Amino acid sequence: MVADEAAAATVKKTTRSKTSAKTSAKASAKSPAQAPRRERLTQKAIVAAAADLFARNGFGATSLDDIAARLGATKGALYYHIKNKEDILRHIYLSVLAASEEPLAAIAASALPPAEKLGRAIIHHATVAANRSPAMTVFYREHPHLTGPFAHEIVLRKKVYERYFEQIIMEGQAAGVFTVAIDAKIATFGLLGMCNWLSQWYKPDGPYTSEQVAAMFVRMVEQGLLSAPPSPTI
Repeated sequence: MVADEAAAATVKKTTRSKTSAKTSAKASAKSPAQAPRRERLTQKAIVAAAADLFARNGFGATSLDDIAARLGATKGALYYHIKNKEDILRHIYLSVLAASEEPLAAIAASALPPAEKLGRAIIHHATVAANRSPAMTVFYREHPHLTGPFAHEIVLRKKVYERYFEQIIMEGQAAGVFTVAIDAKIATFGLLGMCNWLSQWYKPDGPYTSEQVAAMFVRMVEQGLLSAPPSPTI
């Protein structure tokens, strides 16, 4: 009698264990944590993935199939959000310009003295140029791949950006703070060229931070642009 009861208990326990195991297996199979997750396909996601691939492999060596594979999507699905690969490159450029232009516009429109405005503008642009994000890497490297209307659109946006620097310099010249011996447009090209070159040589792990380099640029520019009495001749 005791043996029969023990045997029945063992069978019941075994049955419960099997049922529990099956339930756990089903739960694991249905668990969201185990299922592959795919990023929601949006224009923003496509541009971000493409920027990373363009920065790593170059625009020419990256295909739409590569971008689709990175996103777990099909090439055809990309066309609901972008026209072609160059359109993605255009969006990368526009996003960088928009993010760079807004702070610069605020500096230009502020009530700060012209010299301080220019100093802040240089620090802003030098920091932008030293940025090592994928989008910024693409911005400074892949411009030859922009053609036709896309290239024209980006050129116009860059001119708007340049105009803020020119406006600040002209304001300083009108106030007698900056010398009029240097054309404001030429000074702007020189400033931007100096800062833009950071994208080629600056290393974040080098001896100076981007802010320190920018401060040196400001000092160089101030000493070259600020009005001062002529040096005495010997």
